[in-house]
Amino acid sequence: MLDLRKLMLLREIDAHGSIAAAARNLSYSRSAVSQQITALEREVGTPLLERTNRSVALTQAARVLVARTETVLAELEAAETEIGKTAGTPSGALRIGVSLNHGPPLLARALVRVQRRYPSLRITLQGVAAGEGRRAVRLGRLDLVLAFRYDQVPEPRLPGLLEIPLGSDPIRVAVAADHPLAGTGPRHLAEFAGERWVLQPASAFGQLTLHACHVAGFEADAAAEIDDLQAALGLVAPGWAVSLLPDLVPSRPEFPVARLPLADQQLHRHIAIVVRRGVSTAPAIEALVDEVRAQIPEQPGPVGASGVAVAGDRI
Repeated sequence: MLDLRKLMLLREIDAHGSIAAAARNLSYSRSAVSQQITALEREVGTPLLERTNRSVALTQAARVLVARTETVLAELEAAETEIGKTAGTPSGALRIGVSLNHGPPLLARALVRVQRRYPSLRITLQGVAAGEGRRAVRLGRLDLVLAFRYDQVPEPRLPGLLEIPLGSDPIRVAVAADHPLAGTGPRHLAEFAGERWVLQPASAFGQLTLHACHVAGFEADAAAEIDDLQAALGLVAPGWAVSLLPDLVPSRPEFPVARLPLADQQLHRHIAIVVRRGVSTAPAIEALVDEVRAQIPEQPGPVGASGVAVAGDRI
């Protein structure tokens, strides 16, 4: 029987793109990882890596092994979850990844309620960079991540993950409270072509902004490039720039802004919790899903599929 620990090393190489990166992440030496992969190649009787001076690529046989490893790990974790349900009140650690730009206001009340329900559970939050949360969940460094998707910005699928939809919130144009268009109702995005914009080019939300402006027939003129929606409010309020802004990003009294719905584009931020397949039915995770869903107002139109979807599918 193949050694699961060696298979997990191969999975790490697939996730990080090189032996050196996988070794650093695991606090192993590069030579130790190489020796384990060489031993695994002997066990399966075929090469698993195509090596060059600077990188490695998985062979087809290696990709088969990684896919099967995901299945095995999911089944083992599902078994642990089922056993845990028989043990009574959940305890141990629940590690949650969150974008500090988008997530804490949505999670704060929900986390307090879940902690009161399960006082033996140790809940911790960890800030994650854009695009890193799902990978950290897949590799077991986090138990779940609060994630956001946009229909206009496709993101790659990661094997072994489930995406549990929570809801969606509309995205509007935020302008200063004394802007000439403030309070005038739905506007076409092209009406803001002459404005300067707060952009977040490194994030999916930033890509959405650029895409929406392009669809409206103009290229956004950047007044600032910052991946922080609260900071964006601070620039919009005095009239320095305008910005797209999801409804559930809370306003601040010191930064009064007007939020204008779009008349010509339907933009939404889809909100989900991403977990590994094997833990999606854990009581603490189900409780957190329920609590966060309760804070997201239902939208009048369809917001996507309900239930559990493969991560990467549209919500």
